[in-house]
Amino acid sequence: MTRPVRLALRIWRDRGQRSPGDRAFAVYLAAMLTLTVVAPIARAAWLGIVSPDGIAMLTSDASAHVTSLIVATVWASSLILGRDRGPAVRPQFLTHALATSSIPRSVAFLGPVLRSGVGVVLLTTAASGAIGAGLVSAGSADLLAGVTFAVTGAVVGTITAVLWLMGQALPRAAVVTAAGIITLGSVSMAIPSTMALTPWGWAGLAYPGADVGGALIALTAVSIAFIACTPTLINRVRLSVLIDQASRWDQATGHATAMSLDAAVSVYRPLPRVGRTLRAIPRRAPLPLTFFVRDAVGASRTPGRLIAGTTALVLATLVVVLASAPGAPSVFLGAVAGIAMFAGLGPLTDGIRHAANVAAGLPLYGLSDESLLANHLVFPAIAIAVVGMSVCAATGFAGGPAPLASTLVTGALSLIARAGGALKGPLPVTLLTPIPTPMGDIGAAARAVWAVDGVVLTALGGAAAIMMFAAPVPLIVVCAVTIGIGVARWRYRR
Repeated sequence: MTRPVRLALRIWRDRGQRSPGDRAFAVYLAAMLTLTVVAPIARAAWLGIVSPDGIAMLTSDASAHVTSLIVATVWASSLILGRDRGPAVRPQFLTHALATSSIPRSVAFLGPVLRSGVGVVLLTTAASGAIGAGLVSAGSADLLAGVTFAVTGAVVGTITAVLWLMGQALPRAAVVTAAGIITLGSVSMAIPSTMALTPWGWAGLAYPGADVGGALIALTAVSIAFIACTPTLINRVRLSVLIDQASRWDQATGHATAMSLDAAVSVYRPLPRVGRTLRAIPRRAPLPLTFFVRDAVGASRTPGRLIAGTTALVLATLVVVLASAPGAPSVFLGAVAGIAMFAGLGPLTDGIRHAANVAAGLPLYGLSDESLLANHLVFPAIAIAVVGMSVCAATGFAGGPAPLASTLVTGALSLIARAGGALKGPLPVTLLTPIPTPMGDIGAAARAVWAVDGVVLTALGGAAAIMMFAAPVPLIVVCAVTIGIGVARWRYRR
């Protein structure tokens, strides 16, 4: 082993031994987040699964087909994710020392790959195991079918982890492969007879109540073949990719530690590479139209983000339509729709973030701060309206005008939350003080809630918007809180 490698490993070991207080704080923070965030979400998800509406949805005829489409989407997403942040990532200095040494990369970076893979497998196993346990507890499936589906989740997670690594090792081929998986997955959804010919179709056939046959055996054989390719894939990751991803991950984790999640996400924001010759400012156009064209052209210069954001808006609207169906778990699906809407607006609200950044300075373009922000709201608001009306019209306005109204209300709340998030600023010093309670200090939980307040508000807003005709009071409360936070941040912007 060369001297730089020994030095790097020694520094890394000393780093872990030098700060036991940091490790204790990390354990404490993880425990508090588990008790205050993960545990309530897991409990709500379990209650939604075992509820009569949840069991009715899980035992529908389309459950196996939806499962195959979800698996195809997860695999395609893992390929795309690997292009920006793959599993073979170590700290920046250690990455350079190990990647430039004589040690094979399949040995030097096997540890983080295994840890990331185990995490993915645990997530997919937990999701499939919860669904299988819910069906077994409701008497809709036998124990063998539930266990089989949990094992299928583990196998799907294994393939997902290897595809994640494949996206890091083969970034150019990852885009084409992901597009092919999504296309064929949609075909399998539309033509059920083709499910037996695709790996994601085998995952769907392993769903409790479906015709299992040899689906799990075939899927396991595919996962074994993928595992055998793992060392070769690790060795194929280029040095420039390893260093770039390590550097960006260090920056992102630094921002996340300071609770600046928007800054952490901006590290992975792609640079505009296409459409640089398109004119963004039309001549002699009304002011709202000028800002609409400016924001639309700006979003089109990163087409990947624009497609991802539009897809998230479409999925959010579809979830709202599904939540409006009789017997559906409306509150849970409404919360999911709100989160998807909030995520989809990210690529469409760059203009709002620009307005928030310059709001405390001198007026730009001869416009007031209020006018600048209002004009930058035009593009995402029109996008929400167009996508909502298009999806509702494509579904034949199932459920009447209620899904469209819920979509527009959820989109408006998500837009206000995005504007409030852009005005958030750094973590307030007051949140760094301890918050003693009979259960202990919950200061870490308060900081975590502050960091993800936009997601929490939009989830609550989506759930309230679904029920606004039957129970309007929760929606009024959520709207008042969201608007109040946004107005307060606007008044005290800096």
